[in-house]
Amino acid sequence: MRSSSDVPVNKEVAYGSSSSRPPRVRRSSPKRTIGWVLTPDRFLRPEQVALLRDAVIIKWRTGTRKQLRDATILDVLLGSGLRVSEVCALRIGDLHLQGGAPALFVHRGKGGRARLVPISSSLAVTLNSFLDTRGEIGEVLEPSYPVFVGQHGVELTRFGVSKVWKAALQAAGLPNRWGIHSTRHSYAVEIYRRTRDLRLTQRLLGHSSPTTTMVYANLLDEDVRAGVEQIWT
Repeated sequence: MRSSSDVPVNKEVAYGSSSSRPPRVRRSSPKRTIGWVLTPDRFLRPEQVALLRDAVIIKWRTGTRKQLRDATILDVLLGSGLRVSEVCALRIGDLHLQGGAPALFVHRGKGGRARLVPISSSLAVTLNSFLDTRGEIGEVLEPSYPVFVGQHGVELTRFGVSKVWKAALQAAGLPNRWGIHSTRHSYAVEIYRRTRDLRLTQRLLGHSSPTTTMVYANLLDEDVRAGVEQIWT
């Protein structure tokens, strides 16, 4: 009697040939959706923007050439909601300031998308005055030239704009916890607060999906606030 160890083993049967092996099932890990919440520390309240304008922007408009440039940068950031990279990329030809519908043209926003951003008539006046001052000192104002230039006459960088923002916060006596992107959040919150129009806010910000813009609507949901205030009263 042969022991089991003496029985020849058919390796294909024992281990499975390549044709007899069951197909391998790849289990895909579930996608994680990271929810982003806009908390109050990410944007400036209206009274803080008013302080910044009164203490810094209005004062800088009548100061040195650099202060005038910096004040105009702050006006554009807070008055258009443009990303800092979009402000840096602005060319003189992108400013449509004449007529009753002034706007800024963004060639390449996030995702390479172009958009036309309406601005207020007061911001249009500010930009026109800034360009007039540049023209008076002999600067060439060709359509392809940057709107905001550094000390060497080239396009201002994102780092340079961030320095302007930090200097303005310090001059206004405001905390420096707000990054440069808080200007965009502040603009978005105020636009939605005044219009309650999610689609309009999405269009102005250049968001590809309304889901991104919903963070501003959720923040200002007055029905939720009213409900919270009524608890146990």
